[in-house]
Amino acid sequence: MFDFAQCRIGMISRLLACLLAIGVCQPSALATDAKQIRIISTNDIHSYLRPVYYRYLDETRPWGIQSMEGDYVRKAAYEGRIGGMAHVATVINRLRSEKPGKTLVVDSGDTWHGSGLSVLDKGVSMVKIMNAIGYDAMVPGNWEFFYPKEHLLDLIDQANFPVVAYNLTDKEWGDPVLDQYVVKQVDDVIVAVIGLTYPWTGLTSSVVGSAKWWNFGIKEAEARELIDEIKSEHDPDLIVFISHGGYGLDQKFAKRVDGIDVLVSGHTHNPVFEPVVWNNTIIYESGAHGKYVSSLDLQVKDKKIVSFDYKLVKVNQDYVPADPEIQKLVDEAYQPHADKLNEVVGQSDEMLYRRDYFQSTLGNLITDALRSSQGTDIGFFPAWRYGATLLPGQITVEDIYNIIPTGGQIITFTMAGKEIRTLLENIISGVVDNDPFARVGGDMIRFSGLNIVYDLANSRGDRVVSITTADGQAFSMDKDYTIASVHTRFQDNPLFGARDVKETGKQFADALVEYIRNNSPVTSALDARIGPRKDTALADPGTKRTASTF
Repeated sequence: MFDFAQCRIGMISRLLACLLAIGVCQPSALATDAKQIRIISTNDIHSYLRPVYYRYLDETRPWGIQSMEGDYVRKAAYEGRIGGMAHVATVINRLRSEKPGKTLVVDSGDTWHGSGLSVLDKGVSMVKIMNAIGYDAMVPGNWEFFYPKEHLLDLIDQANFPVVAYNLTDKEWGDPVLDQYVVKQVDDVIVAVIGLTYPWTGLTSSVVGSAKWWNFGIKEAEARELIDEIKSEHDPDLIVFISHGGYGLDQKFAKRVDGIDVLVSGHTHNPVFEPVVWNNTIIYESGAHGKYVSSLDLQVKDKKIVSFDYKLVKVNQDYVPADPEIQKLVDEAYQPHADKLNEVVGQSDEMLYRRDYFQSTLGNLITDALRSSQGTDIGFFPAWRYGATLLPGQITVEDIYNIIPTGGQIITFTMAGKEIRTLLENIISGVVDNDPFARVGGDMIRFSGLNIVYDLANSRGDRVVSITTADGQAFSMDKDYTIASVHTRFQDNPLFGARDVKETGKQFADALVEYIRNNSPVTSALDARIGPRKDTALADPGTKRTASTF
């Protein structure tokens, strides 16, 4: 009699044998002889020591906007604040306790600068907190270079962990400014950690900071040589890059540079819920502002990753208790500055947020206030990605410093209409370029006083379809327009023909405080100052872009 059960078992056995032979279901995750390590990482915390509200930008799909947050005011009521270093520390400690002796804690930059507190304590408290948490390595982001040279080097000296960057070099001799890498032994795993700081920092960071003293760049050839050197001298089990290049740039970099096992990205604030793999490199990023901590578990055999398990852990104030030691350091950092930071200067009846590609409510408020304060035709301000979201209610000095954490001076100048159009063309092309190596800076510059219609299907140089003034009047290519700006460099570039450049001596943070006092409750909304040509727009006006573009 034919035994169907025995036949079925035999067929399954033969099928499994075939699958194993071709590597489809190799049980590498269960390999008892594989080495184990957990990489815990943060990025773009921007010195937010306390929990904040932070609305992420919506995602673009071929049919238009797909919201990541929905009704964020209602969501915030449920979710509460996120991040805060005492809560981040609790998550890191939990992840570390699950794999005792087998963890590496790294940070991918933009960590010591960007909040209201960093205006006053210059990043010192953040370094103390990272020391107490026990970070193993960090790469500086572009915002670290907003500090003066000597102060930044002093902060690096205060850190109990190495701050590494292979592509940061001295302008005179071309020598590395910092250690290019560090080799760590984590249990029985030897890890080489290489730093890649933001390649275009010299073009985008403050002229008064330390970036002017050094050279940056991508430097692929140097990276390849360094990897070969490290393998020859240290024979590591893993090569890990901690990078502030941005999620798009880092993916292209990993495709072009062999030998990288893991690339922990930063700069673009992307919460990556599932890593990508290019050229045998695992790549991911952990959002921003301390909202997430990432954890990557690796099994390594014969100097190759044979399996990985990844999770993005949300840092929610209502569900993650504060670490007492770190909370004490946070409280001590705020105590000398509490009266100043807590002063109420006005209120808003609606949510104000900074992050979006082409315009945001905070960006519009900032540039409208800048133009109003100077009585100019146009206002320009950089499209910085960081910035806590302000819910309806009171606005404090700390909120203002969180928006503008610098002593940036207002500068006024004059430009002809044709130069302004050239400037806008250059900026918009840099934002939307399909080549991630060519994207310089953040998102579209924030501006006031103009209405721009664009078409991204056009070639570079023809993407700005039309310009009108804010009141709907014709924009003249031959007319001179007065401009007020803060933290911009283009007024010094002969390409754009700026004239009568004057430093007003006025700090814009102070001007914004005065504007909010005089116009409270302040209002700001998305408007017609920038949008796509109607016949090429996607389902949602204001969003002529694709997922691949960004």
